[in-house]
Amino acid sequence: MAVKNRPALLSFSGMTFLPGHIERKYIKVPIGASWVEATLRTSGFDTARRFFVDTVQISPLQRPMKWESVITFSCPSAKSFAFPVEGGRTMELVIAQFWSSGIGSHEATVVEFEIGFHGININKEEVVLDGSDAPARIDAEALLSSEKLAPAAILSKIRTPYRPIDAKLCTLPTDRDKLPSGKQILALTLTYKFKLEDGAEVKPQIPLLNNRIYDNKFESQFYMISDSNKRVYTMGDVYPNSTKLPKGEYNLQLYLRHDNVQYLEKMKPLVLFIERNLEDKEIIRLSFYSQPDGPVMGNGSFKSSVLVPGVKEAFYVGPPTKDKLPKNSPEGSVLLGAISYGKLSFGIQEEGKNPQKNPVSYQISYQVPPNKLDEDKGKGCNTACTKGVSERLEEEVRDAKIRVLASLKQGTAEECLEWKKLSSSLKSEYPKYTPLLAKILEGLLSQNNVEDKIPHLEEVISNANTVSCVLIFHVLTSTKEGFELIVFSSIFICWELEPSDPVVFNLLLS
Repeated sequence: MAVKNRPALLSFSGMTFLPGHIERKYIKVPIGASWVEATLRTSGFDTARRFFVDTVQISPLQRPMKWESVITFSCPSAKSFAFPVEGGRTMELVIAQFWSSGIGSHEATVVEFEIGFHGININKEEVVLDGSDAPARIDAEALLSSEKLAPAAILSKIRTPYRPIDAKLCTLPTDRDKLPSGKQILALTLTYKFKLEDGAEVKPQIPLLNNRIYDNKFESQFYMISDSNKRVYTMGDVYPNSTKLPKGEYNLQLYLRHDNVQYLEKMKPLVLFIERNLEDKEIIRLSFYSQPDGPVMGNGSFKSSVLVPGVKEAFYVGPPTKDKLPKNSPEGSVLLGAISYGKLSFGIQEEGKNPQKNPVSYQISYQVPPNKLDEDKGKGCNTACTKGVSERLEEEVRDAKIRVLASLKQGTAEECLEWKKLSSSLKSEYPKYTPLLAKILEGLLSQNNVEDKIPHLEEVISNANTVSCVLIFHVLTSTKEGFELIVFSSIFICWELEPSDPVVFNLLLS
């Protein structure tokens, strides 16, 4: 049966039901429909009645789209419900009265079933936020009739990737692990380790293998989660399930079987995702905007509108703010949730309601970006990452020697001699280290009790030339330290030395 009228409504009236009776209707779903709002009305009975309602749509190369519900009527009344459909394909609608429902009564139940098709077409079924500050644009259009556009989106799960810490490949020894041809089956055991800072409901995910049985090339798969004391909490197979785990460290062992060793070798670095449900206080509700700069400017929020058939409307879904990200969300993890666009015509749908409870919802994801580092912390991290332990130890020793040199006094001839010996030793050990050369120059300029000034000033000039050459290199490399040191040495030489001395005068001219 095809739907030709607008709005797209279809009604079946006058159907009579006795216990065990089944009615089947085949309906051509109009193009552009994505969900159905149905009403089941009953009359003509005096005892409670129970009905099964079931719908099936078959799509090529996909699993059938099924929906079913059990509805109980204590008295003649009407009940409404909604379910998803795919436009352009035939739907089988089945209504059946339960075999023991009304078995003691000879009165038939009169049923009227009314269907209304609704739909909002969008340009992307899966929305991906890449971790930047840019929102994602969505184009919405209603093809059948006017629809209320009221988008809602939440992020309720976090998926963290893990690599195996151990991989063991072995040949299964028993006869039951042989193929009829006599070829022996091999087993691969992968061990993953993950930690929960708080108790949570988790679910292991392997996109390559999960939810595939008959089209899966691997013979079987099995996983087991245990804690550090080897207590087993849960087990699963191709269809993983969620499990509540307390705080602690856990090991997940994944078992795979195949008769080709090369295939199993390729599976050794297999990525596993641990999907954790967020607590109610951690769930993120996303905002919508009417312009692309809305998330930055903080204006132009989009709440709802009415879609006219044939007219597209664009809006934007913004990424979550960094302060709303849940704790223990490392870089590379993905926040998952659902997004819906339509609003049911019956019932009350509160603002910000979970879109997963709507008849049609789509997946939305957000890639967690790198954490923002402070400037000082970033410098320390870069230094620690590029230098080894031995190199950092040598730098600490060098800086300690320079501090000792700076602390030495030069009040007497003996103290000046000790200072000169240490400065010469350090200068030969670190000839190109600018802070050391600056300290030596500073020490030479602080000597006031020098009897023969000519050799002393020549030594000052020699050290000043060395420091100047090194500082010029620092300036050429555009470093802040080089600029500060060259200014320091120039001011120090000009003000501390006697400008009337011929040697100093020649130095200043140079």
